[in-house]
Amino acid sequence: MNEPVNILYVEDNEGDVELMQMSIERYLSSWNIVLDVAETVEEAKEIFNQDKHAIALIDWNLPDGDGVDVLQFIRTRNENLPVFLLSGVITENHITDTEKYKPTACLQKGYDKKFFAQLEQCLAAVD
Repeated sequence: MNEPVNILYVEDNEGDVELMQMSIERYLSSWNIVLDVAETVEEAKEIFNQDKHAIALIDWNLPDGDGVDVLQFIRTRNENLPVFLLSGVITENHITDTEKYKPTACLQKGYDKKFFAQLEQCLAAVD
C-alpha cells in the first residue's frame, strides 16, 4: 500500500467536497490520498499546522475570508507547497490579487480528467 498523501482542501460547500472526494477516487485511485477538509480560513490554519500536506486546494470564497488569506498564511510557513486557488469563475483580478503569494495556479473548479492530471503532476513532483 502506498504511503498516505495528505491534501488540504479548503471548501465550505458540502457538494463540492463530495465531488472532490468522488473525483479523487476516480482519477487518482493509484494514490493513497487523505483529504483534510476545512470549511473556513481559521479551520484551514488549524489543520495546516497539525499535519504535513503535499498540496493545498483552496476555494476562493469562504465564510470568514477568502482563499488568499489561507494562501498568505501558508506562504509564511512553507514557500514551496503547491497551492491551487479554486473558483467557479477565474478573473484577471483573481490572478493579479494572488501573484505576490505565488500560487501554483488559479483554476476554475473542475472535476474532470484534465484538472486531476494537473494535480497528479504536482503529486508526482513532491513524491
